[in-house]
Amino acid sequence: MINISMATFIGFSTDGKVKPPFNLVDLDLVKQDLLNQLKTSKGERVMRPTYGSIIMESLMEPLDGLIIQDIEDDCIRIVNSDPRVSLINMNVASLEHTLRIEMYLQYKADLTEDVLIAEFDVDLEEENV
Repeated sequence: MINISMATFIGFSTDGKVKPPFNLVDLDLVKQDLLNQLKTSKGERVMRPTYGSIIMESLMEPLDGLIIQDIEDDCIRIVNSDPRVSLINMNVASLEHTLRIEMYLQYKADLTEDVLIAEFDVDLEEENV
């Protein structure tokens, strides 16, 4: 059970859940918000042309050093746009059929650190977390 009364940030997500509770708090909420932006193609949201990432469009390109650098820059932009966390370190790796992003985050409210891992299947353009 989540102690909502002690939470700094409270949110809602049904991603990966089949039954309640759907509440997310603090660092779990921040990580889900970041994943939502990573999984959304830039320009996909109505009236928010800068929301989202270039990852989905980049999956069909050869994942060379330039594309990996563009993805890293985009991930840095996304994390820096969220005032609740700061980016400590990041690794972007192109595996055989997977793009793996590891972001080491520090949650500013209580200075805890955690890792956000997102894997995108290159063949299916599908994200696995």
